[in-house]
Amino acid sequence: MHNILIPTDFSPISVNAVNIALQIAEKAGAEVHFLHGIATPIDWERLKLQKENRYPELKHQIGHAKGELSKLVNKAEALGLKAKQFLYFNKGREDLIEHVRHHHHDFMVMGSHGAKGIREFFIGSNTQKMIRDAPCPVLVVKQEPIKTINRIVFASNFHNDVQQPFNKVVELADLMSAEIHLLYVNMPFQFEETDQSKANMQHFLKRCPRGGTCSMNIYNALKEDRGIQKFAEEIHADLIALTTHGRKGFMRMIAPSITESLVNHSKIPVLSVNIDNV
Repeated sequence: MHNILIPTDFSPISVNAVNIALQIAEKAGAEVHFLHGIATPIDWERLKLQKENRYPELKHQIGHAKGELSKLVNKAEALGLKAKQFLYFNKGREDLIEHVRHHHHDFMVMGSHGAKGIREFFIGSNTQKMIRDAPCPVLVVKQEPIKTINRIVFASNFHNDVQQPFNKVVELADLMSAEIHLLYVNMPFQFEETDQSKANMQHFLKRCPRGGTCSMNIYNALKEDRGIQKFAEEIHADLIALTTHGRKGFMRMIAPSITESLVNHSKIPVLSVNIDNV
């Protein structure tokens, strides 16, 4: 983990995202980039300087954003981190994804306002679409502040093609000295015998950090999202980690609707790792 992107709208939830992102960056020795976007009624970047005064409210908004971004850069640099700031105008999800690729970000931390998604800087988009398309792992932080990450729930079907993206979860667990709780949700319409579930998880257990920091868990539920969320709450997890398959949504076990449900309604942060980009 070398370069972390932190989109922000300066809201309290974004502050939560910044705080945990800086904690991760400190442990990884990573550079951090703060990004804010503003929707403008005109092409501000091409607007002549003498015409800016025609838009006093917008000019004030831009000045405020630049000031807040500078504060975040100063906060990161005070921790000994390299930091940069970016202000975008009228940019959408595709522009942000291109930004990630251009700057070689290998991790993203963003806040989410639940069902409303991020309000300002994903013009015409939302958090759910972003985590499906992002070319790097995305950690979505919710309303409750995260002090640290000690317990990670990794929910999966534990098929072979999930093993490579699982390494990204292990990498984060190593950084944070966190436990990983492997979870298979067993449902009536997708029933799997316990022996088979455990056999699938055994391959992942061998990849877990520091030997004894993984556990195997099977949870019975009528719906995937309910099973994942209830298990995570019962063990007081700090993070739910899942693998995605790009625009196809979560792999086999996790339907696209589960993505939206967990990101929108879970109080616990969600880490999404795109299997197509590892």
